[in-house]
Amino acid sequence: MNKIGLLLTFFFLIQTILYAQDWEPVSSLPNAFNQTHHSFGFALDGKGYVVTGSSPTGARSDFYQYDASSDTWTRLPDFPGSPRSFAIGDTWDGKAYFGFGADEFGTYLRDFWVFDPVDTSWTELATCSCLRRTHPTLVAHNGKVFVGLGGGEASNLNDWWEYDIATDTWAQKPDFPSAPRHHPFQFGIDEYIYTGFGHGNGFISDRWYRYDPVAEIWDEMSTLPAEGRVAGTQFSYNGKGYVLSGDGDDHRSMETGEFWVYDPQVDEWSELPPHPSTSRWAPASFIIDDEVYIINGQTEIGSDYIFETSIYKFDLAGNVSVDDVNGDETAITAFPNPFTEHLNVKLNEAYSDEKSRLRIFDMQGRLLYQSQEISDVMNFAQLPKGLLQLEVSNEAGLFYKTVVKM
Repeated sequence: MNKIGLLLTFFFLIQTILYAQDWEPVSSLPNAFNQTHHSFGFALDGKGYVVTGSSPTGARSDFYQYDASSDTWTRLPDFPGSPRSFAIGDTWDGKAYFGFGADEFGTYLRDFWVFDPVDTSWTELATCSCLRRTHPTLVAHNGKVFVGLGGGEASNLNDWWEYDIATDTWAQKPDFPSAPRHHPFQFGIDEYIYTGFGHGNGFISDRWYRYDPVAEIWDEMSTLPAEGRVAGTQFSYNGKGYVLSGDGDDHRSMETGEFWVYDPQVDEWSELPPHPSTSRWAPASFIIDDEVYIINGQTEIGSDYIFETSIYKFDLAGNVSVDDVNGDETAITAFPNPFTEHLNVKLNEAYSDEKSRLRIFDMQGRLLYQSQEISDVMNFAQLPKGLLQLEVSNEAGLFYKTVVKM
């Protein structure tokens, strides 16, 4: 095969593996709570949680726990504050921080709570000194909680507040540097807070911003290379930020459940495999054991929104965008090649890492083997004969090697 043929084959293999990393269905919430939007989802100590939200009967105070090992949901005592929708929260240091939104009477809120999974208790904290609001930015990060933007009782907002977890106090900080808006996306990575997109007066944004809590300075970052969006879900994981689903720039469902990852080191966005069906308005999400779950929300059918009750999960540890693939054919040494049972796999020194993960796929992109470590000599007698694709991932990147099992 000539060099062009080899390159085309390599590209095809990479694409096959990328899109074989499918979203997998898991158990839906019980019928009493499986039709919601604007719920808050979070995970602590290996358990997932979903609390409050809008339903066909109005704002809810329900609280459920998810066990991934048994794929089951258990109802916990209701959230003790007002039933609500359009609320928001985040986790930090083993606890979840949650509040704001609107209650069952449409009254806007600004109360603030913390959940402790040790005794499954909710404790009310100091009320924000800010205006009442629905679906603002809220990020818990580095001992602080940052709250701003959102829909106010009179108009959209762009103020910015910092809550100190240690002192249970609020302080106002420099305003968000762009137009007021509600239901933005947000997450914290390293020393910074990121937020943007969202719905302002007459626009849905594709712009992205970074806040430095130490210098108290805002900077505009790279624009999302896609349409603007509102009312999706988001999270940070292993030093990158993720934006999942939501409505597009016409406030209607997008054709696919778009999934984007932001790398703050290079200030770039890359697209990942979308979740099934069209995008969802106001879903919840959480991460358990490197897998993200997308939960409930609504999808537009014609001129109507219908509740989505299906829940899917996606393996973040194995995700990759085409831009992340390292094409250096010398990165991995695998011998003998072809092999019958035993294979020696090594990364060259430039890409070596003690935490390297190995996965092996067949040519249809099916995962055949995975391990959190690489040994000098491994026994793969159980693998089928034929062409196999080795994938090694670590902090240095993602590397591939094709081998033949006889």
